[in-house]
Amino acid sequence: MKRNRIIALICSVALTATIFVGCGNKAKVDDKAKSTAPAGPVTLKVQVWGSSPTETKLIDEQIAAFNVANKSKKITLKKEVAVGDYNQVMQTKIAAKTEADLFYLDVSLAPSFIDKGVVAPLDEYLDKEDLKDFYPNLLEGFQKDGKTYGLPKDFNSLGLFYNKKMFADAGITTPPKTWAEFEEVSKKLSKGKVKALSLPDDSARFAPFIFQAGGNIVDGDKMAFNTPEAAKGLEFYYSMIKKGYAATPKDLGDGWPGDSLAKGNAAMVVEGGWMIPFMKETAPKVEYGIAELPKGQKQGNMLFTVSYSMSTNTKHPKEAAEAIKFLTGKTSQEMVANSGLAIPTRTSMGSVYTDKFPERKALVDGTKYATPYSYGLKFAKINLELGKAGERLRLGKNPDAKTALDEAFKAVQ
Repeated sequence: MKRNRIIALICSVALTATIFVGCGNKAKVDDKAKSTAPAGPVTLKVQVWGSSPTETKLIDEQIAAFNVANKSKKITLKKEVAVGDYNQVMQTKIAAKTEADLFYLDVSLAPSFIDKGVVAPLDEYLDKEDLKDFYPNLLEGFQKDGKTYGLPKDFNSLGLFYNKKMFADAGITTPPKTWAEFEEVSKKLSKGKVKALSLPDDSARFAPFIFQAGGNIVDGDKMAFNTPEAAKGLEFYYSMIKKGYAATPKDLGDGWPGDSLAKGNAAMVVEGGWMIPFMKETAPKVEYGIAELPKGQKQGNMLFTVSYSMSTNTKHPKEAAEAIKFLTGKTSQEMVANSGLAIPTRTSMGSVYTDKFPERKALVDGTKYATPYSYGLKFAKINLELGKAGERLRLGKNPDAKTALDEAFKAVQ
């Protein structure tokens, strides 16, 4: 998943509350319409968002492979590209019941789509043994009450991206593995206007530290971020700024943490695989490494993923399910692995990816203990209020992390 796509989703996720206007109660599968669907050639539509030429080439190749494999069955898959904001496009199409047979669904929005019945369960079409090949925590983001409403197509976790030259100049030979080491190297790397870290007021970046401290954002359908453990994680994250080892991207004169690493304004950033093409294009001469996030009380990370999910309005559920299985199957996943655009969601493809890109192994290793970037039905509000809590703590408007989180908790209720 690309970094600009993540930002677009975060910015527009507030539309979740209105995306189902016109849908009324939870949608139900029109069994009669499906049972009387005409025999013969079937053309399925798959809704995707606009992306880079490389990512566009990948999905085109996957669709072409599906069409070849299903030529004898007379099933054809046709791509539809959302122009502009993807969520706004989906809002319009879902309200009019003109959405594609299958479409991209970001994990942060999955709970709302599932709750409103916009996506259909896939279980009757799935092989339970084959499902075991997917990382279970990725699948969890698209599951509810024992049912699966999408198969993840690719993903990224967070890693510690660091400037190798800055590390060498500071006499640091290995990236930090614990919070104590993290603080120690951050002190050494902070010199004048250059900071060790560029840290945004973003729950997607400080939530892993909450997890590492033994806390949670949500527990099932309940909010769980106003605990002492969560406060400890948030406090540690912002202690780097309070001690002068870190600054926000804005305070460094940058648009986002990636700019800070590319320009040499920060030695380390907590980001995902989208940094790789960004650094190649923006700062090709900067040598950097990727390490797992430092461990607190335990390890913790965040997963950013997107599924292929099936519309409840499709007249060809069996064929749509076959398309989803193919686009997330081993052939397509091997294409993902070889492209290097993101990490394949099947464990059997992990070695294919790391064999080709050994320097990215930390991103795959971080998957084992990571949590999907999903806060349930209240995602938009929780994400907004957590960001505000972080900002208040950074600016000293709240005396401590627990107070900041308590205020956020009340605002969401």
